[in-house]
Formats: sequence, structure tokens, C-alpha cells
Amino acid sequence: MTTRSSLPTPVRAVLRLLAAVVWTVLGLLAYFVCQGMFGGYAQIHSQLLTTLGMIAIALTGGIVWIVDERRPHDDE
Repeated sequence: MTTRSSLPTPVRAVLRLLAAVVWTVLGLLAYFVCQGMFGGYAQIHSQLLTTLGMIAIALTGGIVWIVDERRPHDDE
């Protein structure tokens, strides 16, 4: 099993670029959900999509909070 630090530099650069693109797309989707841009289209169940998006945002925030609380802090 290879670790990320043992990968060649070009591969690490591509992985970092791919991660940046994925996080940007996810951030934009979260923004669109929060702005209600998917609202008003009953034929595609947009209210369900908005509800699922808000649940995903809340779960992500909760997971980040738990991970941060479990991380050792320098000020303690």
C-alpha cells in the first residue's frame, strides 16, 4: 500500500487539483441549495432535492464539528 507522500509529485499535483475541483463543486451545490435555486420545479421534486441538500449540509457540518472536537488542540 502506498501512502500519499510516496507518490510522485505529478500524481500528487493531479490528486490535489482533483480534490480542489470536487470541493468547489460541492461548495457550489451547497450554495445553490441554500439560495433556493432548485425550488419551484414540482415536476422534478425540487422540494425533496432541497430537503436532501439541507440534510447533507447539516450532516457534513456535524461530522466536521465532531472531527474537530476529537482533534488535539495546542491550547489545552
